[in-house]
Amino acid sequence: MFGFKNKTSEEVQTPLFTNVLLVVDGSEASVAAANFAVRMAVQQKCALAAVYVIDTATLDYLLQMRIFVNQEREDFERDLEKTGARYLEYVSTIARNNGTTIETVLRHGSIHQEILQEARERGVDAIVLGGWKRTIARKDVASVERQHILDQADCPVLVVKGGD
Repeated sequence: MFGFKNKTSEEVQTPLFTNVLLVVDGSEASVAAANFAVRMAVQQKCALAAVYVIDTATLDYLLQMRIFVNQEREDFERDLEKTGARYLEYVSTIARNNGTTIETVLRHGSIHQEILQEARERGVDAIVLGGWKRTIARKDVASVERQHILDQADCPVLVVKGGD
C-alpha cells in the first residue's frame, strides 16, 4: 500500500508552498499564470515574487551575427526594459487587487538561466509559468525557454494552461 495515514491538525495546516517564483513574459499564458499564482499565494499565505528576463543572450547573438548594430541593440534592450517593467507592474496590480503583495525582479541574460538562478537565490519551493503548445514549441523561442526551465529546475514547476 501507499502508506497513507491520518494527519494531525498541525500537519494539515502546514502550507504546501511558502516561497513561489512567477515567470512573467507578457504572453496570455503568463497572465493566466499570474492570476493563478496570486490566488495560490493568497490561499497558501506564501511569499510570491515575479521575474521578467530581458533576453540579452539573443540580443548579443543578433549583434554578433550583424543583424543589429550596437546602437540598435541598446535601443531594443531599453524598449524591452520598459516592456518588462509594465508587465511586472500589471502583475503587482493583480496582487494588490487580491489583497496580497508581490516582489518584482527585472533580470538580463539567458531567460532560463536567469530564472533558474533567481529561483536558487530565493530558495523557492515552486516556479509558476504559463503553458505552451507543443505544435508551436519548435518555432517559438519562449516555448523552448519554458521547456528548459521545466527540465532543469530543482523544484516543482507548475505549468498553468490557459490564456492562449
